[in-house]
Amino acid sequence: MRRAFQAPIAVITILALGFAQSGCVTAKKYRLAKPDATAAKPLGWSVASPPAELTLAELIVFKGPGSWKREARWDEYMVRISNHGEQSLRIDSAELIDLLGQPQVPGVDPWKLEKLSYTNWDKYGKTGLKLLAGAGAVALYVGAAYAVASADLLATGFGGAAASGGAAVTMLNVIPVLALVDVTTVAVMNHNNKKKVGAEFDRRRLALPLTIAPGATTEGSFFFPMTPGPQRLVLKGTAGEAPLELVLELKQLASLHLKPKEKK
Repeated sequence: MRRAFQAPIAVITILALGFAQSGCVTAKKYRLAKPDATAAKPLGWSVASPPAELTLAELIVFKGPGSWKREARWDEYMVRISNHGEQSLRIDSAELIDLLGQPQVPGVDPWKLEKLSYTNWDKYGKTGLKLLAGAGAVALYVGAAYAVASADLLATGFGGAAASGGAAVTMLNVIPVLALVDVTTVAVMNHNNKKKVGAEFDRRRLALPLTIAPGATTEGSFFFPMTPGPQRLVLKGTAGEAPLELVLELKQLASLHLKPKEKK
């Protein structure tokens, strides 16, 4: 009798933990930040190359002030581009030069951009850089590993319980129904939240090529993969028929995403 109840209890425990993980970890990837989140700090760093002027208004990083997505694995450069001339400006490209001198280009899809951040992070780490994405990064990896482990244990639990007796079979007839309802609910929630994130990403994003009329100013964001120690932001295009290049040095961001050196 005792053995007949051991398997269902173990399965219920695993399911309960799995549900908690699916609701708190998996869905969090698609959640917007809370409405009372801290606002981003204004920067106002500018560079001019007549007739154009580029201003970095704000920088929003992973779990930093101004974050509108709960766990946004990208760097959002909010800029203003002004045309002080009498001819239209055209911005064709934007590049963020990293501390290795390599260019990063803005993303157009939030989910592909997050994957690229993971890939780049691994490459930066292999160069010996000590990286710092922000609080919670380790917990996310642990959560992902736990979800896989739970799935394996769940499969084992079902197999063992099915062979343990009538009481176990009765309990297991109920558990799959509960699991199906929970998974379906989370899937719907993730789908809706994912759409909201995509819509806000597109609303904020500056799409290239970009044309700015004489006397006008355009505001918006370039979303780059998480980039440690960025050196400069470079925009290229034309002012009328003449080539145009705007280069904003980012010396103030030399320590971005890098762990502080340990004191000896």
